Amino acid sequence: MIAGAHAVLWVRQDGPGNDACRFADADGGYLIDGSSTDADQNTLRYRIRARGDGTTRRVRIGAKSRIFVRRAPDDTWMLNGTTVPAVTGAKDIDLGFTPATFTLPIRRLKLGVGDEAEVLVARLDIEKERLKPLHLIFRRTSNNEYECLKTETGTTSHLLVDAQGIVRTHKGHWIAQA
Repeated sequence: MIAGAHAVLWVRQDGPGNDACRFADADGGYLIDGSSTDADQNTLRYRIRARGDGTTRRVRIGAKSRIFVRRAPDDTWMLNGTTVPAVTGAKDIDLGFTPATFTLPIRRLKLGVGDEAEVLVARLDIEKERLKPLHLIFRRTSNNEYECLKTETGTTSHLLVDAQGIVRTHKGHWIAQA
């Protein structure tokens, strides 16, 4: 569990933009609450609620909850009230526009150094407002470092995390300032 509350301000390394996010204990699980700003100064608010075991429970995106995602305990997903069978079995959401969602599988998996695990996540395509399956392999390479391989593309992300499992650096993409 994430004790108390932790705030992070990430700055993009691959272009203009930032993300301000808060992680906190909430309702027997935890809350990730943030807003991401892109190169055009568009701001997108997001809120993720996770269960105590670290699995995604529900997600709201946009100032007026324009997008609403819910994951049931049987790992079925709904997007704005419509079932999305393609991501059945996923435990975590991936928003793509924030490094905050890496924290979900990192904390849930509790990998030892040298261990790895393959996971299915529900990736939100914000432009098309749809959920797509994304297969990832997380590998813990040291006490505070992970590699995340996207199996479809072979792309590997290098992540540096703090003691709470919160990403501090997503090499080449994001770096925490606070």
